[in-house]
Amino acid sequence: MNPVPNRDFMEVHPLHQHQPHCKQQCFVFTEIADIELPAEITKFGGGNEKLRCSNGGIPTSYNCKKDSCSESSAEHPGRSRGRRILVGICLVLVCIAMAGGIPLALQLRSSSLLEARLAFIRRLLTESPLIEGSWKPPSDIKMNASGLADIRQNHIGAVLWPIAVHCGAQYLDAVQLALEGIDEAKRITAATNSMHIVESADEMEQTHIRGEVAVLMGIGGGHALGTSLAVLRSIYLLGARFVSVTSLECTTPWAAAAIRRRDYLIEENATNSLNEFGKTMLYEMNRLGMLVEISQLSEAAMVIALRTAKAPVLLMNAAPLSLCNSTNVASIPDHVLSLLPENGGVILLNLERCGDRQISVREAILAINYVRKVAGVDHIGLGGAPKSYALLLAELARDRVWGNAAIKKLVGGNVMRILREIEALKNRMPLYEEWIPNESIESNSYCRYPES
Repeated sequence: MNPVPNRDFMEVHPLHQHQPHCKQQCFVFTEIADIELPAEITKFGGGNEKLRCSNGGIPTSYNCKKDSCSESSAEHPGRSRGRRILVGICLVLVCIAMAGGIPLALQLRSSSLLEARLAFIRRLLTESPLIEGSWKPPSDIKMNASGLADIRQNHIGAVLWPIAVHCGAQYLDAVQLALEGIDEAKRITAATNSMHIVESADEMEQTHIRGEVAVLMGIGGGHALGTSLAVLRSIYLLGARFVSVTSLECTTPWAAAAIRRRDYLIEENATNSLNEFGKTMLYEMNRLGMLVEISQLSEAAMVIALRTAKAPVLLMNAAPLSLCNSTNVASIPDHVLSLLPENGGVILLNLERCGDRQISVREAILAINYVRKVAGVDHIGLGGAPKSYALLLAELARDRVWGNAAIKKLVGGNVMRILREIEALKNRMPLYEEWIPNESIESNSYCRYPES
């Protein structure tokens, strides 16, 4: 039988075997009952009254006996006050501990998660080669092959090496300089024992499996071709697998380059876009199985190239114009980026610097996501990163949209795709034997022997 409380809340007839249990319940609710609650909460119990062990207060899952609680509280007012002080001190100490402990715990957890993501990225880069666009060898590479150690430390599996020829050599010895550059690249890679020149996507994969760095060699400007399809074919036979149609501010007789300086002098008969012979050059590159790199073309020429090429194009050392407008990278307008899905091409983002300013990891991720939004995940690659690729990719992996498959596309899968697409087109197009019209070169080609 349960104790029956009377109405004046002062006297009770409890059963002796249940009294310890009631005192325990009363201890819990005595502490709550003496806490002053805000009006927003006490409105459930009526006005500003204290929470009581009755059905008139806030609903609870416990059933405290009103008479036992009242008797205990009435008998020990000093003890109740001491308990309140003790509880208050404990609450203050708990708050201080939480204020200092939670940030530390979160920091440790964040550090642990970063290490886990870094481990995931390193494992992923052993499966798929990270392909860096527009690589330049260190100045002392001929004397010290260990200068390539930074490539391994940065988990780079393959590089695109454009053989640079100064624009001033156009119409002079540009072709000779290109041949000498190819010879030098072959000698350097042969001496390192850690780099290997490749000529196809399959060779690139096999080189990565062996633990070596694959080198895809190309020509860094169309002016090094001497306006000759025969030179283009010969350079292909020497191992070049891509050609930048123009270098920065180096317009050729068949393709207009991007001009950044206002004081730049343009020749009177220079094309302002991509002329018919320029289109023929693109067709022959497609027939040979060479990638067409268009990042330094003028906007008009880029649009024509994207719509003319029969295979996906490449844009190296580039960044969105809306995020970086500088001469150290090719700044690509949004309307050009939006044409990449139709062509199937890939932009390799240089996320290391914008002019003289170092790009932060946060800005780099912003640029990657921006290009993904405009062009799509199938059309992005990397050509430079702040700090390290592993750190950039680990931070990028925090976003769930960058899963395993998406990151593999970003680090090199998209470049491998367009390599295979251009290889599939090889020799499936007619051979082009055209010569550039004499009127396009007669005022500049003073080193060309006149044809009979």
